[in-house]
Amino acid sequence: MTRRFLIPYLALFCVIAGCGGQSAIQPTVVRDAEGYTNEGMQAFNSAQWLRAQWLFNRALSLYEGIDDQQGVVTSHINLAEVALSVRDHETTRKHLDRAAEISRDPSLRHFQSRIKLIYALNALQQNQIEQAESFLQPLLPAFDGIATTTTPDAVQLAAIANRTRIAFIQEQDQETWTQRYQKAIKRSTIENPDYEARLLRFQSALLLQQGNYEKTESHLLLALSGYKANLSRSGIGATLSELGQLYMVQGRWQDAKEAFNRSIAVYRYLGDLTKVIQVTENMIVVEKELGNLENSRALSQWVVENSKDHADHPEFR
Repeated sequence: MTRRFLIPYLALFCVIAGCGGQSAIQPTVVRDAEGYTNEGMQAFNSAQWLRAQWLFNRALSLYEGIDDQQGVVTSHINLAEVALSVRDHETTRKHLDRAAEISRDPSLRHFQSRIKLIYALNALQQNQIEQAESFLQPLLPAFDGIATTTTPDAVQLAAIANRTRIAFIQEQDQETWTQRYQKAIKRSTIENPDYEARLLRFQSALLLQQGNYEKTESHLLLALSGYKANLSRSGIGATLSELGQLYMVQGRWQDAKEAFNRSIAVYRYLGDLTKVIQVTENMIVVEKELGNLENSRALSQWVVENSKDHADHPEFR
């Protein structure tokens, strides 16, 4: 899942556990566990974090009660994704550590790539760039120049996207990694509007560096449409924020204000206080440029009050 590079994040990595054993009792338990998991996925997709957490914990308890290790590791991965969505880094790591331990079993090793990806996302959220890159490196496919030598799967696509994100953070090889991501999407057999939308955002960042504001805006608007088609809230919020930043560069202050207000509304729905604060900091500048000094001061005060220790108290919606 995680919508959030949520690309920001992929769909929840939910695998239905197999049945066996006591024919009169275990099938009912398994059906209940599957039901909690499916309801948890629905809650996750609606950003109902507390409900998703409760449902996945119920599934985990049932799977543990019948010693279904595949169900147990899946539940820990799902709970890690929920914690990641609210930036609860300690809880994310706790569930990943447990999932990693269980997945050492030869029959469960196929979970390891997904677990490493979430470790990388957790590190990225904390700006631990080198650590994130170390988790991503073994997940990346081989490249022949900018083209992958094999057809990438979903985890590899996410790994390439996040490695491209790191390239922009480090301001190194941005174009190369953007081209690699583009080639990987074309070679992949997975259809998801989020992949193309994220590519458009990477391309828009390159265009902005070149001063091509018209194409930058066009790419961002196309990305926004793609995220909306897939109801990818974190992508919508990020793209609106990037549109606002573009309008700031152009001095289009009223357009920037509208874009930032829309981005803040999305991030408030997601309960992502970190992103709300980041976008609000841009809004402070916009309000000053528009001559709304009282609004700017009020927003500054709000940021100061809400920045205190908020990272240690993740907000569930």
